[in-house]
Amino acid sequence: MRQLAMTDAEGDFVPTALEHKISILPGAEQDLSAVTFCIMDEDHTLGNVLRWMIMKDPQVEFCGYSIPHPSESKIHLRIQMYDRRSSIKALRSALSNLNELFLSIGTAYERDYAAGNFERYEEPQLDLDQLRLDAAEGRRRRAEAQQEKKSKDISQRAKA
Repeated sequence: MRQLAMTDAEGDFVPTALEHKISILPGAEQDLSAVTFCIMDEDHTLGNVLRWMIMKDPQVEFCGYSIPHPSESKIHLRIQMYDRRSSIKALRSALSNLNELFLSIGTAYERDYAAGNFERYEEPQLDLDQLRLDAAEGRRRRAEAQQEKKSKDISQRAKA
């Protein structure tokens, strides 16, 4: 696996801080226009939203992800670009856009929460006294049904 501590085809430096998190799998194009990234410690949560954001870029020809095995916590993210553009730039752009989106959602959430603009749900409380009464009624009905069945069985045996 090739680590991302390098520059992409357009000369942009890729930070080494991501070495433990992301790498390029073998088989990438030399100009990095078609790359499969291995992103560690992630699952469908990031894979699907990242694929969605990358596909919004009109320069992206294809983007898909897979989880190699259910017991492995990593995703393989494949990006293929039109016109030999950099897959790394597309990934960075998508991550930046997602960051902005999440910040916007977080700001709106905090603003509405502080203003009290949300629905409140109260968990219904059990009426224990009524529950006891209902249980006693159920036991009484079951006992009556069993008694009725016994009476029918005895009368049928007597007729036979």
